[in-house]
Amino acid sequence: MKIAGIVVVTVLLGVLGFKLWPTATETQTAQIAPPDGPAIVLIRGDNSPSCQVIHRLVEQAEQRYEGKIEVIQTDWSPDNPLIEHYQIRFLPAVVFIDSKGNELGKIIGESPVVQEQLAQALAQAEQLLLK
Repeated sequence: MKIAGIVVVTVLLGVLGFKLWPTATETQTAQIAPPDGPAIVLIRGDNSPSCQVIHRLVEQAEQRYEGKIEVIQTDWSPDNPLIEHYQIRFLPAVVFIDSKGNELGKIIGESPVVQEQLAQALAQAEQLLLK
């Protein structure tokens, strides 16, 4: 009986400690600041096949514009400051930031039409963001 009580208390402390201790993602997202210069910000949605297409498009742009345009990829979390800063309500969201740090626009969603719009915008990102 005494051992069962110790096990219950240990499990409860473990669960409470797990819930109260910030995860690595929460700690990392709390440190993310909006970019100052040209940037593409992806706030990821779930890992569905259509969201994965969005992720791949942004990853390709990251390789293409390396050293010219900052690419930030982050997950949704309640303490992510970019969610509130860019007023993100739906995911995935891709935000385009010009060389002065101003938001030029957003592409939100994951449908095939949105994927095509994003591909076109990413192909023109250098002309749009580096003015």
